[in-house]
Amino acid sequence: MGSKMVKAVLWVTACLLSVGCAGAQVTQYNVGVWYPAAADIVYAMHKGVFESYLNQAVGTSLNVRFKVIVVDMDEDTLAEKLIDENKLDFFFSMVGRIVCVQRAFDWILLATARNRGLGTEVGAHSTLMYSLKSNTAIKNVEDVKGKRIGVTHIDSSSYYLAKEILADHGVDMFRDPSQIVFYGGGFEDQLSHVLTENIDVGFTNGIYLFLKFPQQIPNLVFHNLLNATYESAKYPLPTSAPLTPAFTLACSQQIPFTVKKAVLTALMNLDPASPQALISSLSNFTPAASLFDVRASMEHANLFDPHGRCYSPFEDPAEIMVCPRGFVLDTAKGLERRCEFNRLTCPAGYPC
Repeated sequence: MGSKMVKAVLWVTACLLSVGCAGAQVTQYNVGVWYPAAADIVYAMHKGVFESYLNQAVGTSLNVRFKVIVVDMDEDTLAEKLIDENKLDFFFSMVGRIVCVQRAFDWILLATARNRGLGTEVGAHSTLMYSLKSNTAIKNVEDVKGKRIGVTHIDSSSYYLAKEILADHGVDMFRDPSQIVFYGGGFEDQLSHVLTENIDVGFTNGIYLFLKFPQQIPNLVFHNLLNATYESAKYPLPTSAPLTPAFTLACSQQIPFTVKKAVLTALMNLDPASPQALISSLSNFTPAASLFDVRASMEHANLFDPHGRCYSPFEDPAEIMVCPRGFVLDTAKGLERRCEFNRLTCPAGYPC
């Protein structure tokens, strides 16, 4: 009799510890992640932290599991679409995209990443205005008049802060440059076009540029440089605009408080030397930084549609362009004709 009771207790204990045992209810949370790279690379980068590590640090004790989903690669994987379909519970991305989700769904900001790089940890990103050093036509911000400029996503700091930088120097982004090129997540394509002078000026994420393409830094010149500090320390990279918080994790308000608290605690305790952290280029996390200034800049840049949602990063950029009085928006076909006439290879773009 005693032996049977011991076996029963052992079976129940094993059942409670197992996520697959009959009768045990395991709640799965989907974590959407994005990074400017191919989907398989993004998944490999973030699976370690947001799936393996969280399952180990949080999943067993709370009877939950986390699954990484790569998002924002196309219209079908757009974060807003997946949230509408109840397929996303957490979202880790650049702060512009996080503001989009926070505003549309009243999501909660949970944690801000600290990036590893350049011998230090940084919890903020810089936005850089850069050109080819040998392109002597670009000496300052005003020189972009009549030139071609490149930005990335319409809801990234390289767009809405670029618009502010130019405006501060009396330059209208939609009137004065000869062409605006939207590269989406094609950071590398933008840099390549600056190096080949297919565009004259690029606006991009500073830490990405310095970490991924350090060999090209000597060939570039940076404009409108500011003295920036973050968390009372001098920022280790140049920046052309005020700093923005680094990639941020947000979550649905429907997530139980115990799960949110456990996830934040686990991420703050992430070992920077662990394989999961190393492959993701993340060090650890802090409680989420405020995105108030980011949201204000995005509102000023007219990045929200009449329903209060962000324009899709895959939408025709012409939808968000407001030409100054007396100017009209050029068409893609008209742009192609002018490029062909001038014997230029032109990426997509729509000047006024």
